[in-house]
Amino acid sequence: MRRERRKNIRVEWHSPGKIYDCDGALLSRCVIKDFSNGGAKVTGVAVGRIPEKFILRIARGAIGMRKCHVLWRSATTLGVEFADSLPRARQRGSVRAEAEASRQIHA
Repeated sequence: MRRERRKNIRVEWHSPGKIYDCDGALLSRCVIKDFSNGGAKVTGVAVGRIPEKFILRIARGAIGMRKCHVLWRSATTLGVEFADSLPRARQRGSVRAEAEASRQIHA
């Protein structure tokens, strides 16, 4: 059995998103397949055109925009780590708080 090496619990998300360069120019639309407090799996992109560092806009929920850097690439998928940190209040509640915030926004 493979040992889990992630520091944060990942949640399947399947949400539309957008990738911007560090100057704010839109590079690509994407799908955030899963995410955690520490990073995300991004699919549906031409990975060769995405720079090592970029800004990810998560369309659904209260998560917003996150600075990212690429940890790994496959043909159509990126594994990214968030290069910025969440405010303390959002870290405490973790994924559960994000889900609750999303429900409140869409209510």
